[in-house]
Amino acid sequence: MKILRSLAIFPFTVVFAGAIEEFPSSVRFSNQDRLSGAIESLTTERLVLKSPILQKPTSFFLKSILDLTLTPVEQINLANHEASITLTNGDLIRGQLVSATDDRIELDTWFAGRMKFNRLMVNEIRIAERTKLNYRGPTSLDGWILSGDQPSWTYLNSSLNSKAAGSIARNVDLQDECSVAFSVGWRGSLGMKLVIFSKDLSTERPTSGYEFTIMQRRVFVRNCKTQRIVGTTQNAVALQENEKAQIEIQASLKSGKITLSIDGELIDVWTDPEIIREEIGRGIHFISQNDSPVQVSRIAVGFWDGEVTEIPNRQEFNGFMQQNEDLDTPAPPAANDKLAPGRMELRNGDTIEGELLSIQDGTVRLKTPFREVKLPVSALRSVALKQVDLERCKRENGDVRAWFPDGSSVVFRLDGVGEGTLSGSSQNFSPSQFKLAAFSRIEFNIYEPEFEDVRLATGQ
Repeated sequence: MKILRSLAIFPFTVVFAGAIEEFPSSVRFSNQDRLSGAIESLTTERLVLKSPILQKPTSFFLKSILDLTLTPVEQINLANHEASITLTNGDLIRGQLVSATDDRIELDTWFAGRMKFNRLMVNEIRIAERTKLNYRGPTSLDGWILSGDQPSWTYLNSSLNSKAAGSIARNVDLQDECSVAFSVGWRGSLGMKLVIFSKDLSTERPTSGYEFTIMQRRVFVRNCKTQRIVGTTQNAVALQENEKAQIEIQASLKSGKITLSIDGELIDVWTDPEIIREEIGRGIHFISQNDSPVQVSRIAVGFWDGEVTEIPNRQEFNGFMQQNEDLDTPAPPAANDKLAPGRMELRNGDTIEGELLSIQDGTVRLKTPFREVKLPVSALRSVALKQVDLERCKRENGDVRAWFPDGSSVVFRLDGVGEGTLSGSSQNFSPSQFKLAAFSRIEFNIYEPEFEDVRLATGQ
């Protein structure tokens, strides 16, 4: 830990009674000094910290603080679906969809109750069937196994970050039919590997499971035991055109089916005729292949029902249509990937055209060209919102960026602090009261250029 320097220390000011000792925290200052301890109190201007190296609780102005790292508390949620609202400023909020009208979207959340979002600020709504997750994170390096003498991966702000070639792995209790989803960011061209069903967690070359080699738009799938190539694709165009993506792998040890999806689009489906069920492991690896940094976050490992309900839209390369002998259904012609206005995706892969009438008690009412229909919210993948000219919220003095453990975040103006709560407001949503225990990190002074330079220099 660095020694604090060039920081003004102010007398202790009582804001609310009792230190939040159950939430160990770490404060990082604008000069990169760090101080660990427990929050004694917090206002919109100052933070008071108790620390073993301080003689008494000490007050610091927020204008000198870069961010505050917290220990979040995981909440058990028994809902049958999870809606993700993406805002025009890049924020992502998860909860249960309550209603959607021309003016606002309502979401039930465990960390802020019911939140009402301005429709003009909502870019997209995606819905996922909520299943029990074997693993969600990362929240630290605890439980992860690094290969080699010099660790090539570090943990920072809900992300695993590579700094050299090497593997980071852990046992996530993969089920025989499973889904492994994660967000990945990179610079330049992406070069990495993912291994699932591994039992050799300390090596970069496991001899069990399936290895996915990702190089720009190409993905190769190999059976680690037989060394057989299960399948390849050049359809991962998003990995060549962008520097971040959401990747999901689904695999079944019962049927041998393996699917690859990127940013919600099914890229390819393969079948392994030589399924290895014996001596299989339950771990995953992320393997960086060079010194080019890779960031992995929002990892979610859960169950898959083994059903493939879509057909990948394959493209032509050098005059030849990419084929997959494992699928009997011919590939559909190339088409516009985006749904037409007014059409919604369903969980089974179908689409439906309709006008959203109401959402009540987990049921969606749609007016279709033929008749009115009712569907459970969990049956939808997307919600067709009325077309509007989207707007971006104003930046406010006192805005903070609060990060959730899964790597998503929300920006709001910090209006007040209660015992274990933060009150905030934004043009994006109605005034809300957030549970402090929901956040893994809070950034202050998020529009200050000097602070932003420090964040960029440290990858935070």
